[in-house]
Amino acid sequence: MSITTEYTEDEKPLREDSSQGEEKKGVVKTPSFIGRLGEFYHNVKLEMRKTSWPTRSEVWNTTIVVLIAVVFFGFYLWGIDLLITLGFEGLEKTIK
Repeated sequence: MSITTEYTEDEKPLREDSSQGEEKKGVVKTPSFIGRLGEFYHNVKLEMRKTSWPTRSEVWNTTIVVLIAVVFFGFYLWGIDLLITLGFEGLEKTIK
């Protein structure tokens, strides 16, 4: 079990006393819900500053590529489905 190295002001780390070989366990106090919510919001703000956002032209280009791919694969799968259906109908007619 590892020990977390980052602590808030309200938390106390678990310590190991090496002279006696026994573990001294301190009470780990978790922050309140409001404190955790504030910390989460702060971390979200920090991560959003690190985010690199695409430009408008990059968004349009990738949107066009996705739409073309959807249309292409839609027609491709429709054609494969049609061929398989015709194949099974032909097989059914030859069996009867």
